[in-house]
Parts: sequence; C-alpha cells; structure tokens
Amino acid sequence: MKKIVILESEEILLSAIEFRLKKQGYQVLYCPKSTDILSFICLEKPNMLIVDLDMKKKKGLEIIENLRKEYTSPLGILLVADPEEEESIMAAFELNVDDFLPKPFKPAELILRARRIMNNHLNNII
Repeated sequence: MKKIVILESEEILLSAIEFRLKKQGYQVLYCPKSTDILSFICLEKPNMLIVDLDMKKKKGLEIIENLRKEYTSPLGILLVADPEEEESIMAAFELNVDDFLPKPFKPAELILRARRIMNNHLNNII
C-alpha cells in the first residue's frame, strides 16, 4: 500500500485530506510535530509527503530543504499553499517539490495530483 505523510496545520483540512486519500486506498499518516519530521519520515518511509507551506513551528520551506538534503530515498512532495505566497512557492520548486496545490482546493484535484506524483516516482524507481 502506498503511504502518504501529511503535514498540515489546520485540523479540519487535515481531516478532509486524510479522509479523501484513505478512500482512494492510500495509507495516511500524520506527523504530530513538524520539528520531528525527518526522523518520522526515516522511520515510516512514505512514498509521498503533503506539506503546508505555513506550518506553526517549522516552516514548510525549511522542512522541504532539510528533507531534500538529509533523506536519500525517493519521496514525492506536494506543497499546499496560498497562491499569494509566490516567492516561497518558487523557492519550493527550487528545492525540487513535485507539485503545488493552491489553497483552497477541490478534493478531486488533490487526489489527481497525489496520484500523478506517486506514478511518476514509481516509474522513476523501476
């Protein structure tokens, strides 16, 4: 089963994302503390990370940068952010995020983007 870790600061949005992804057959995990994400990712070995740009303690860009430097296994990253954060979004693409989903978004679009990222990463591994 394909595994997705979610880092989202809004509880309601987190629940909605989790519900939709589980309905599609993904195993969904939530890291309770963004500060512990690297050790959590190393332990769980997910296929993909969905990360909110605006986390409370550790910002999304910092999380992405640390993961890309420290985590060597393939990991698809979907950035969720307010489209007005253009500079940070561009910086995230410089750090090799796979895709960007603007807030607010439709659940169907989240599923399509997650599926595309998963398929691209699986094709690159084989």
